[in-house]
Amino acid sequence: MNSKGNPVLIEMAGQLPETSKLYQLVVTSVDYSTIFDQAKEDFFGFADLEKVIKNGMTGLTMLKENGYESYLQDMEEEDRFIMCGIIQMLADLAQELDED
Repeated sequence: MNSKGNPVLIEMAGQLPETSKLYQLVVTSVDYSTIFDQAKEDFFGFADLEKVIKNGMTGLTMLKENGYESYLQDMEEEDRFIMCGIIQMLADLAQELDED
C-alpha cells in the first residue's frame, strides 16, 4: 500500500472524473501496480470504445462500469484523446513509481 500517495499522481488524477475507479484508487493511495493496471484498462477502453476489451464487454461498457458514465455522455472526440493522454501519463508514472 502507498500510505501517503504521490502528490504528482494525485494532482494528475484531478483531471479525471471523481466518480472514476482510477481517480478513487489514486486518492485512496492504493499500491502503484493496482493504479497502473486500472489505468491500462481505462486507456484501452477510451482508445477503442467499440472493441471488446474484457469479459465480453466493449470499451464503452467497461468505462461506464468504471465510473466514467457521466463523462461519456458529453464527450467529444477531442475529449477522448485528451483523456487517453491523461490516463497514459498516470499509467507511466504509476509504473515508474512501482519500480522504485
